[in-house]
Amino acid sequence: MSTKSLPRSRAKTAFFWLLLLALPLGALLLAELALRLAGYGGHDSVFRRAGKTHLGELVITDQAGAISYFFANRDRPGFNDQYHFYEPKGSNTLRVFTVGESAMKGFPQPRNLASTAFLEAMLQDAWPERKVEVINLGTTAVASYPVLGMMTEALEFSPDLVVIYTGHNEFFGTYGVASIGRAGGKPWLLGVTRFIHSLAIVQAWTKLTSPKAPEGNVTLMERMVGRAYVAPEDWSRAAAANNLYHNVHEMIRRCQARGVPVLVCSQPSNERDLAPIGQEKPGDPSARAQFQIAQSLYASNQFPAALAAFQKARDLDPMPWRATSAANEALRRAAQELNAPLCDVEGAFHTNSPGGAIGWELMDDHVHPTLRGQALIAETILQSLTHQTGAVSLSPAALARVGDWQSYARRLGDNKYDRYAVAHMMRVIFDVPFMRETNPGAYERFNRIATELEQAEPPEMLEVMREYQTVRPHAGGKRPITSLAGRVMLKQKRFAEALELYEIAQRGVPHYTSWYMEYVYFALACREKLNGNLSEADRATALDAIKQGEFLLQRGFSETGFTERHIGRLHQLRREFSEAIPFLQVSRTKLTGTDLVAADQALAVSFIKTGQFNQARELINNGIKKSGQYAPMYQAMLQELEQIQKSAPTTNAPVSR
Repeated sequence: MSTKSLPRSRAKTAFFWLLLLALPLGALLLAELALRLAGYGGHDSVFRRAGKTHLGELVITDQAGAISYFFANRDRPGFNDQYHFYEPKGSNTLRVFTVGESAMKGFPQPRNLASTAFLEAMLQDAWPERKVEVINLGTTAVASYPVLGMMTEALEFSPDLVVIYTGHNEFFGTYGVASIGRAGGKPWLLGVTRFIHSLAIVQAWTKLTSPKAPEGNVTLMERMVGRAYVAPEDWSRAAAANNLYHNVHEMIRRCQARGVPVLVCSQPSNERDLAPIGQEKPGDPSARAQFQIAQSLYASNQFPAALAAFQKARDLDPMPWRATSAANEALRRAAQELNAPLCDVEGAFHTNSPGGAIGWELMDDHVHPTLRGQALIAETILQSLTHQTGAVSLSPAALARVGDWQSYARRLGDNKYDRYAVAHMMRVIFDVPFMRETNPGAYERFNRIATELEQAEPPEMLEVMREYQTVRPHAGGKRPITSLAGRVMLKQKRFAEALELYEIAQRGVPHYTSWYMEYVYFALACREKLNGNLSEADRATALDAIKQGEFLLQRGFSETGFTERHIGRLHQLRREFSEAIPFLQVSRTKLTGTDLVAADQALAVSFIKTGQFNQARELINNGIKKSGQYAPMYQAMLQELEQIQKSAPTTNAPVSR
């Protein structure tokens, strides 16, 4: 063989191997493209541009964006609440985004009593000439990497201030070091992991191979207990602090690059009243022994030494569900290096705690603040703004307009039923076996509080409190307990009390939902009962809710029939009985049970009010024939209809609602 043919042979060999590699890569690329056409690939956004309204383009915070981070726990993801705002931002609007975990979200308080609700009300009083918006992106069970991603999206919507409140979930939250193993040990690997799970091939494979049945009603705490041991010298402790530092540092940098003021909050936790949660192993420095030393020092009024011991016990906890000293140092270092202001929430909690160690007065569990704690976070943010410059600088005169926290709690809707809901949620959490083993006093405390509240209520109210208990903690959302209590008050014709509860319930749910429309309707119905008619302001409120409902229907955001039903009933409150009919007719095609009976009852009212007695009779007779157990309710409607026609055939007297 000629030596001249050798290079050509090598070229052929190289081409062969390149082709061999290119074929599977090409096949993967084609599969990726095909699956993307089928709807796989990428990640949902935390923000959804929902459509045009008379106030501008509606933007809502979407749970799908937060859920996209939970690739390892798809059956039990964390959730954020739905908030809304309009684009473009008004020239007189001050927009604040808060980012973080469940402690930022406000858990276990209802959204109308979260720290962000206090902050918005306080800032609105401080700056009455502005419209203040505080949009809470707090999400349950996330580490700081998802917080970075959500905050980055928020920067596209013209924030005037970003508040960062994160640091408790760096071990066990999604993208925490204990949640995704060694991939969580390096900040750059977190980004790689996020990219891999954006691939359509990976998403399709995950869906194909995921277990068909979820793990049931199991809390995140119960799921983590079997794999939650972190030794004192474990690699993940340093990695968790490093990830937090890196991610918060990047958050600050991105805010500063956009010229957006940013506050970094230190992280308080329950030091004094919650013993270490994790199970220790022989040879480990004893977190529990350190906690007992702290208790003895505290009992003898040696408060500085007690605080140091409490914090050491917390830092040694084999189940680090509370931000450690290293985590708070990482937050301070990130802020200091970029000359960003530190909002020292931990310091404020120490100052407002007996003996300087944080306990039950400000914490409902390990990291979630009480009602007073929620208000204190807002107060501390306000104090930090007095040191800011520019649009978010809070002058002494503006700060003087802010009242005491109790007045804001009353205004925002503090009530005994929500206090019961919090106590019950804590009772459930501390009833988890390992929690009862490590902190038996916590279960006893909340069980006593909840039981005392239960015993103070009459049987009909106790029944709805039991009904509320059927939804376990950490769900994406649930009906406010105040709405259930309001239903009882309404049945008892205690209209003033029902009105107060329904107005609180309105503040406890997102505006663009059928729940919000329902509570607006019942609140206005109470006003009508109390005053004899609706005021012009009440009629305007009903009209605004109708427009919101029509928007939901036009955009396909409501398919249950409840939106149509509430639009119809709101029209009836405005004495627009003809306008109510088409909505009520559609609603009844989607509803069942007592909800269908209520829709038919309202539809019968509109038929009678518009003189369509034959249609009302046909509707009612159909209900008698086909509703089964609900037939007696339709029989009562028929009797009332006949009475109306007998007394005055042309009367407009309505069937009872």
